[in-house]
Amino acid sequence: SVFWVWRSADFQERESYDMLGISYDNHPRLKRILMPESWIGWPLRKDYITPNFYEIQDAH
Repeated sequence: SVFWVWRSADFQERESYDMLGISYDNHPRLKRILMPESWIGWPLRKDYITPNFYEIQDAH
């Protein structure tokens, strides 16, 4: 992780983790930022299989 050098990389690293599944060593808050925690898979990867249905959730 380059978070400790450039603090502004926090959201870019979290977004790439959330959408593509890229894991960064030593990132302090590496968790989903755009998708719900219960989401399975990485939506922007080519090998992602889209579900047959989506469950609608209320906004927070």
